[in-house]
Amino acid sequence: MKRLYVFAFFIPMLFQSQTFSEVSSNIKNFYYGSSDIGDFNNDGKPDVVYNGAIDNDADGNADITFNEIYSNNNGVFSAYGNLGIDVTHLGDIKFIDYNNDGLLDIVSTGLSYNNVVNYKHYRFLNNGTGFAKVEDTAGKIYGSIEVFDLNHDGKQDYAINGTQYVDGTGFVYDLSLYQNTVTGFQLNQLWLPGTQNGSFKVLDLNNDNLLDVVVFGYDENTNPVFKTYLNSNNGLQLSQTLLPLASGKMAYADFNGDGFLDLVAIGQDDNYDEYLGVFINDGTGQFAETEIPNEGLSASSVDVGDLNNDGYYDFIVIGDDANNDGVVNVFLYNTTSSSFTKASNTSLYNLGGTGNVRLFDYDGNNHLDVLMTGFDWADQDLNSFTKLYQNTSTAANLKPTAPANLNLTKTGNTFNFTWSGATDDKTPVNALQYEIKVGTTPGAQDVAKYVVTTPSWFLILDPSIQDVYWSVRSIDASKVYSEPSVEHTLSVDGFSSKTQLSIYPNPASEKIFIKGETASIVEMYSMDGKKLNVQLNSDQSITVSDLPKGMYILKIKIKDNWVNKKLMIK
Repeated sequence: MKRLYVFAFFIPMLFQSQTFSEVSSNIKNFYYGSSDIGDFNNDGKPDVVYNGAIDNDADGNADITFNEIYSNNNGVFSAYGNLGIDVTHLGDIKFIDYNNDGLLDIVSTGLSYNNVVNYKHYRFLNNGTGFAKVEDTAGKIYGSIEVFDLNHDGKQDYAINGTQYVDGTGFVYDLSLYQNTVTGFQLNQLWLPGTQNGSFKVLDLNNDNLLDVVVFGYDENTNPVFKTYLNSNNGLQLSQTLLPLASGKMAYADFNGDGFLDLVAIGQDDNYDEYLGVFINDGTGQFAETEIPNEGLSASSVDVGDLNNDGYYDFIVIGDDANNDGVVNVFLYNTTSSSFTKASNTSLYNLGGTGNVRLFDYDGNNHLDVLMTGFDWADQDLNSFTKLYQNTSTAANLKPTAPANLNLTKTGNTFNFTWSGATDDKTPVNALQYEIKVGTTPGAQDVAKYVVTTPSWFLILDPSIQDVYWSVRSIDASKVYSEPSVEHTLSVDGFSSKTQLSIYPNPASEKIFIKGETASIVEMYSMDGKKLNVQLNSDQSITVSDLPKGMYILKIKIKDNWVNKKLMIK
């Protein structure tokens, strides 16, 4: 078997130790693998689904496309079931509960072999006893899938990036949106300019609760690009052009704990030089890039999480270095220097491209473990392996506390959710993420259930929904969930405002003004629940010039009711 090539901060010279111990995974050795983590059977333990190919006859060559689901039985994985013979590799796979029944379904894309080469896209419905294929359409290869709720209706949408062959047109590189319509999905084939051999993420870059997009890879002219698109009332608009990049992946996290999502990206630049860099968000969705020199990898993958249990996000990378050797490295965030240090003596085996790596706590001890797949270039047969490593850190990591201050207001069909009061023993409050669950009856999640990165969200629901039951769980940087908050309802927490109460400007730096109603009392809280000393001026304004940059909750009393608004100080 020949080696395959798919077309396509300054770091201190110090090392921190971070060790792992290999354990048996019972997961097949995948070639060209991609994977996702989720609890598909609702037993509270993270399960795995893999997209890829396997060497079925042990001759050293991948010869069959194979996708399989593995259930986690108290830290031991077993094959739950494969997804059929006509499945995909050189693509991606994701868990998604697209019908809000509480059971994780699956979407996949990639190259499928079944007598003839096909670019395929599938959806599989979890019926509680297995997965049934319910969608089989044209798909994309050399790309990826992301799941999100773009229009805030509580139903999970998804998008697929990559290259696709269209009869009469040839290869196209569009980023395609699949909008959840409850009864199916509406396809927007030309949602954004797409790429192959790259990565994209859908995330809230400026904490306005509108989802933005970051994408890199080879464009339709086979030139590497790296672009951000900010969402507004006018839709997604190109915001920033970053260092051209392809043949890699990116991930996001709030590395410095300032409340805004940053990026880490790895791959090759426009000179085909290996690259690794961190992109720090200034709070408006604009990034400042810092390269970590001589640590880039091609055909690479990256994931983020707190690996040494100090409360701050770290990251792990896998791929091929400039000598085409496989490399796996861990980079730990240094809070003193606000930079990353490469960990030494990790005991992780050096696998290479096309590599895939995932961080998750498979054994439930609140420490992030490593699951990775890639080629072993040191093996004379060039085999691909899947390896699972247990994090051997002894550092204590407690569950975060759940938010204690849940508030909900409703204007028309828009439900505005805010919360505060969550804490963690290690992770800064601003860096916590949250799982919000919303239902039409107590304990239900038939309206929405997904993870958001800000302590607020909004849903635009059908007019027939007048009240909801909701709760929130906080998530620390080690991906440990709190217990659910006390469930709240609209009738307890807020009132339906018939006016267009607003605060402006937002973001603000000097003063904010209240418009639409006369406030009698105002209160302001930081995101950790601390009440701040602010005064309501006679002109219905509040002076905020002495407050640090960040997100705040403003409580406004209108007659006998309280209204909650999210405010950003810049």
